[in-house]
Amino acid sequence: MQGGQGGAGSTTTGEPTREELEAKLREAQVLLRAILDHLPITVCRYDREGVFTFHDGKGLEVVGAKPGQFLGANVFELFADHPETVETNRQALAGKSSYTNYDAYGAAWETWHLPVRDGGGEPDGMITISLDGSTARRREQELRAKIELIEKQQEVIRNLSTPIIEVWDKVLTLPMVGVVDSLRISEAMDNLLSAIVNKDARYAILDLTGVEAVDTRTAGDLIEMIKAIRLLGAEGIITGIRANVAQTMIALGLDLSGVTTVGNLRAGLKLCMQRMAAAGDAGSAPVK
Repeated sequence: MQGGQGGAGSTTTGEPTREELEAKLREAQVLLRAILDHLPITVCRYDREGVFTFHDGKGLEVVGAKPGQFLGANVFELFADHPETVETNRQALAGKSSYTNYDAYGAAWETWHLPVRDGGGEPDGMITISLDGSTARRREQELRAKIELIEKQQEVIRNLSTPIIEVWDKVLTLPMVGVVDSLRISEAMDNLLSAIVNKDARYAILDLTGVEAVDTRTAGDLIEMIKAIRLLGAEGIITGIRANVAQTMIALGLDLSGVTTVGNLRAGLKLCMQRMAAAGDAGSAPVK
């Protein structure tokens, strides 16, 4: 009676029956077959000497090989011209697992080297699982290319939004349009200061005719830009300040006493020419 308490399909000790074990084995075989037939992987099993005892997987199509093609071959002889691969396989057979990422046969491969141990825990060959990552690699490269393109486009947009023009020999102008924030001011300052040094400019005109509004921080940054220009031995001139922008600067209590301002760009350029003429540079020709 006690033997009948184990339940259908089970032994009296609770261990699975032979039928249950065979069913699980068939299920495992079905799962393995589905993986090997549909995923871009190659699975290999090697004995202790590195001889192929299993060689299968859809990934073989990439290299033009067939399942079982390398059965009986020795991995060390097959990859004799690839010392890194030989060493990785040797370590796996010795019991050390590893992961490698390399290009071969026109594809990008990710390979896991997994040691196999016998019942006593001793090394008993290895298994390698290679995944064809070419599709993922191409997507990554395409994504990087798109990111680089976007960054270049953003740089072009920034340069267009804050163009630095050499309107006369040693005279630069920076026309700004729209709403000017701290980020645009920072980029404009870096570009303008570099241009002053490269062009050996004596005057830099900040034309705010097209600026609709500035925030409180930006108004102060404009004054700091004028100071930075002076440190380079040039003079900064602000032109075309709108009424609302002027009110913002006054409300902040900014000291504009040391800043040269004129009504428009034409007046600013005329002022630069007058000062250059007074300094003996009247003969400078306009930039073609």
